[in-house]
Amino acid sequence: MPRSWWIKSGFVLFLVVLSILGLVPTYIELVAYPEKPQQPTTEQTDEEGQDAQNGTATPEDGAEGAPQEQVRLTEDERDPALPEWYVWYQNKVTDNSLTLGLDLQGGLLLRYSVDVDQAIDDKLEKYGQDLKFRLEELGVTDVKAKAMKTEDRVELTFGDTDDMDKVDDEFMRDFPVLSLVSDDGPTMLFGLRENYIQETEEFSVKQAVEIIRERVDAIGVASPSVRIEGGRHIVVELPGLSSRRATAAEKLIATTAVLSFKLVADAPEAATVFKAYQPLLTAESGVKFEGGTLVATDTLTKDGKIKNQGKDLLKVFIEANEFLGGEDREIAYERVDQDKGKKGKAKVVGPQQWRTRLVRTDMPILTGENVDDAYPATNQSTNLPYVALKLDKKGGDLFYDVTKEHVGDQLAILMDDTLVSDPVIRSEIPGGNVSIEMGGSNRQQILDDVQNLVVALRSGALPAPIRQEFKTLVGPTLGRDSISKATMALIIGSIVVFAFMFLYYKLGGAVANLALLLNVLFIMAIMAALGAALTLPGIAGIVLTVGMAVDANVIIFERIREEIRAGETLRKAIQYGYDKAFWTIVDSNITTGIAALVLMEFGSGPVRGFAITLLIGIICSVFTAVFVTRLIFDAYLTKTKAERLPL
Repeated sequence: MPRSWWIKSGFVLFLVVLSILGLVPTYIELVAYPEKPQQPTTEQTDEEGQDAQNGTATPEDGAEGAPQEQVRLTEDERDPALPEWYVWYQNKVTDNSLTLGLDLQGGLLLRYSVDVDQAIDDKLEKYGQDLKFRLEELGVTDVKAKAMKTEDRVELTFGDTDDMDKVDDEFMRDFPVLSLVSDDGPTMLFGLRENYIQETEEFSVKQAVEIIRERVDAIGVASPSVRIEGGRHIVVELPGLSSRRATAAEKLIATTAVLSFKLVADAPEAATVFKAYQPLLTAESGVKFEGGTLVATDTLTKDGKIKNQGKDLLKVFIEANEFLGGEDREIAYERVDQDKGKKGKAKVVGPQQWRTRLVRTDMPILTGENVDDAYPATNQSTNLPYVALKLDKKGGDLFYDVTKEHVGDQLAILMDDTLVSDPVIRSEIPGGNVSIEMGGSNRQQILDDVQNLVVALRSGALPAPIRQEFKTLVGPTLGRDSISKATMALIIGSIVVFAFMFLYYKLGGAVANLALLLNVLFIMAIMAALGAALTLPGIAGIVLTVGMAVDANVIIFERIREEIRAGETLRKAIQYGYDKAFWTIVDSNITTGIAALVLMEFGSGPVRGFAITLLIGIICSVFTAVFVTRLIFDAYLTKTKAERLPL
């Protein structure tokens, strides 16, 4: 045989062996040692979100962003355990495997609503502060800014009416979304421009979908589905998650991740503010005044689940009473480190305690938008991980000015409204390099918090808080029935196709059937290498691919028959048959491939899974129908010297 034949055969054999090796994890985990299913649970919060969900989870807040009756899932052991040799195989060869989609094996189904109104309110607060600081840069110091949230307005009150002349057309160019509504005496009223609220709603929901998708991808969920449903609602499907990963994913998704830098108010001032709330405290509120601050502890149900988080109790109490902190002050919340001084011991399990902190807002606004990069690092002296930030030039300059002017003060590093770190400023910090050390002394917990914070910062902050409305841990009962029926359909369809090809094309049919088997093998191996999830539509895509691959073989065989009837020799007939059929096969598969690409781009969930499977199948079917079968025919002719072919 010619040397080229051996090279081509070696290449096909290499692909077959590689595919088999790549499918070993899939066989072990889905066939030989399938994991026992979890019991499905369903949770639903009310649509109004009354005390059940505040939608602003943070890396340190435990149950933040979850319903009141949040199930506290624990680390789960795999049952049955995988064989020891397979662990070596995963480490040395590959651990990529096919996973089953939500419709086949169950998983986590979440439904969120995007709080666009809160996003508008946050924008109004920011614009008010920006207007004030911009006027201070122009020398106007006696001015007060107030966000009028119910009216979607920003109010500026000037101490000297002559300073109002500073707000001219050039000044307003820096605030294109605002327009001057009224100019009456010492007060100027600004409103949001027309269509801004509608544009913000559309942008917030679309950006939230993209950020959630990036976060889910970062934690390695195979074939997730994140889609918009009904305007402000987002549905997230995460197939095949263990209970531990489901809890981590749910927590990370709900993290708004608005990073901001402020200053901690002096302890005497904070104690005075919080002591003023003492006469308003009731036993029903669950809030106490201790150590110069307000504190609250998580309340649990009889079976040990969190009923109300301490932070939520504090927020409800503060919001129910008038804020007593004065201008340029706001309240943040901090989880009390209960495992302090217990280094090396397990993390304290049970209700967590939260306290209020008073922070100052009288400094230039510095947020996560000024962060160029975020990555985990390790403190060499304590061996504890922390988050290292690199600020952009504007943020770096602002941070340098703030640290230079406030040496000796505490810097409040906030994630949403939760204080995650409060280092003392020892000296000015140039270069825009910032370190965030997480609270706690349990290294694994700190590492998890650091990694979650890095993922949240890298993917960007959610443009608006999201509130969880519905959560279901879907069981695989329906999935097993779907797998059984889909598998039966695939087997019956394949048997009928194989039988037809063999009876009608004889030896040619046998060659085509072998190519079909290799086609399915290659499809499954590629999907496993990509870590894709096999869904019911995906199985339909494989069945469709089998039919398309047969169609390609039928075109080739009929072309060969035509050449034989035209008087060509068998070798020439095979050569001409493949050459003439090639572009017909390619053209038909290109059009199908374009349709698959469109479905991938604009489809979501099951539709996208079908498109991916179909596209992979097109590539594999062309390869096996044109390349592999031609190789087999060449070997047959060389070995047998045949002049006729049972076709």
